[in-house]
Amino acid sequence: MLLVFVGMIIISSIISDVFMTSRNISNIMRQVSVNGILACGMTFVMLTGGFDLSVGSLISVSAVVAIGMQDYFGVAGAIIIALVIGAIAGSLNGILLSKINANSGDAFMITLGSQLVFAGAALLYTNARVLPGSKSEFYNSLGQGTLFGFIPTPVFIFLIITIISHFILSYTSFGRKIHLLGGNYEAARLSGVRVYFYKAIVYSIVGFTAAIAGIILSSRTLGGSPLAGVGYELDAIAAVIVGGTSLAGGEGSVMRTLLGVFIIGVLSNILNLIGLSSFNQMIVKGIVIVLAVWLDVKKQ
Repeated sequence: MLLVFVGMIIISSIISDVFMTSRNISNIMRQVSVNGILACGMTFVMLTGGFDLSVGSLISVSAVVAIGMQDYFGVAGAIIIALVIGAIAGSLNGILLSKINANSGDAFMITLGSQLVFAGAALLYTNARVLPGSKSEFYNSLGQGTLFGFIPTPVFIFLIITIISHFILSYTSFGRKIHLLGGNYEAARLSGVRVYFYKAIVYSIVGFTAAIAGIILSSRTLGGSPLAGVGYELDAIAAVIVGGTSLAGGEGSVMRTLLGVFIIGVLSNILNLIGLSSFNQMIVKGIVIVLAVWLDVKKQ
């Protein structure tokens, strides 16, 4: 996949003179940071053999809550509420899936149902309108600011989350149990791994990262849209699969996901630069996902 990424960079540079400009590179980094944060959380879930289709709607919920609650609880309070809602909503998916010993088909239906619930909640909370942006400079800097004069704030947050996620999955007992749970569910259960607990935790993690992504997105767009997260769940899943994490679970890493995030990000950017419509972009991304899944199945 690294060679694929390098090839994409070379081809994109040839196709568009704008691609390698500092402004466009900064734009790519800001764009991939939101999907990258979400993809880090999705990696935890997919390593267990599951996935979560509700996280796009959770981004929307977190975005509108983080904006809407500031008048009542202040910026810090609103951010905390949004993060807690994301984590709890995610954990509910995990608890339900673990209780019924869900397979991939069950995960699809349950998280699809959750997606509709969360999407409806975001629309209900906002009366189907976009909430005006925050008046807080700090909040707006989360999506638009820079640190140390040159690092975009969302990129910095993305890198921190990537490092933490990589450490947890690669160097902790928790991470080893996540891999075991996805690689051999029955062996994990018989060895004493608390399946219910770990399922709830990994879905809570992806819900938490969805909330962070929603906060950054609402800051960057200067508003809380009930449709802010539409499509992000598929981009995150695509990034994890393209990065090489097995759909069956047990095999993969955050570093692979990082590569997948940049492949999807560069692909989206070059499609925008050549003027491809959003509908055609969906077709291209769909083809990429199908190819990645096909390669994963062939590899197994």
